[in-house]
Amino acid sequence: MAIDEKRKSGFATASLVLGIIGICTSFIPIINNVSFILGLIAVVFGIVSLIKKASKGMAIAGIIISILAIVITLNSQKALSDGLDAMSKDLDKATGTSTEEVLKNDVDVGLGNFEVTKSEYGITDTKLVVKVTNKTNETKSFNIQVEAVKADGSRIKSDYVYANNLSAGQSQDFEIFTYTPSEELETMKNATFKIVEASMY
Repeated sequence: MAIDEKRKSGFATASLVLGIIGICTSFIPIINNVSFILGLIAVVFGIVSLIKKASKGMAIAGIIISILAIVITLNSQKALSDGLDAMSKDLDKATGTSTEEVLKNDVDVGLGNFEVTKSEYGITDTKLVVKVTNKTNETKSFNIQVEAVKADGSRIKSDYVYANNLSAGQSQDFEIFTYTPSEELETMKNATFKIVEASMY
């Protein structure tokens, strides 16, 4: 009878031991996959022990600890997943692959008119003023590519705005297309300007 009782209480002991191992490793990424499995096994062992009416206290303790191990593992994995998702989004924004999202949520870009002026020395100056406003609550830098295109959609040329360390809500004007060959002047005057890429870091 004593041997049978010992065999019954083995499930409770196993439940408690596996639960403790599971909860100790539930905070460690990747390894906590094993913790989840150990937790499930420990819960089963604890329930078996309760059914067999052996070591009730130890079985209940094992079940509680095992459930905690499972919950901590799931929360830990969710936090890791959320962190990786956020990192991935930041990387997308920094590489220009999230241009629409950056323009919608993070930066306001105002394109002025293409201006052509002649100085008193007969030198032709050109420029397109671009106003960049940081819409975020942090200091950010932005790279913006602007293209000049013909009416048929073909590209004439492109230029870049580098807005470094704009404070939250800060705006700054930049001049692009400041050098335009004389043979391109008329084409540029009739061009349409559009943002083709925007990145933030």
